[in-house]
Amino acid sequence: MGGAFTSDFLLYAAGGFLLLIMFGLIINLYMELSTIKNRYNRMMEGSEGESIEQMLAAHTRLFNDVADEQQKMERKISMMEELIRSSITRVAVVHFDAFEKTGQGLSWCVAMLDRNNNGLILSSICGQESERSYVKPIEDGRVASNYKLSREEEQALAQALRQ
Repeated sequence: MGGAFTSDFLLYAAGGFLLLIMFGLIINLYMELSTIKNRYNRMMEGSEGESIEQMLAAHTRLFNDVADEQQKMERKISMMEELIRSSITRVAVVHFDAFEKTGQGLSWCVAMLDRNNNGLILSSICGQESERSYVKPIEDGRVASNYKLSREEEQALAQALRQ
């Protein structure tokens, strides 16, 4: 009888000890879970109390707005590049004396070209009694149609093409 009592007592004592250990582990896990839950709740709230889902939605809207604005800017840049390509960017002026010793170097011609070497040449021939002006179209760096260029106009065109 004494051996059975000791054996039962040891069995109950061991069971009670295991229950205490398990109870301690449960308390420890509960405290860790509580800490993790608090961290999670803080993470899910923004600085102004909004949830991470609300913050993500706001950032997504902002990203989409920025992407739309970027597309608008790219379209504007393309339009501006096209405008620049067709703008007069190369200009050369040549002064000359059209009539020996009478024009005083007042005659001139101006070559004005865009980046595609299209444009025109303006010429003004000045004499003592009269002045005449001419316009000749330029396409791909050459005079268009049946026009002939004077030596001074060719010089102005060459200077403009070198720019």
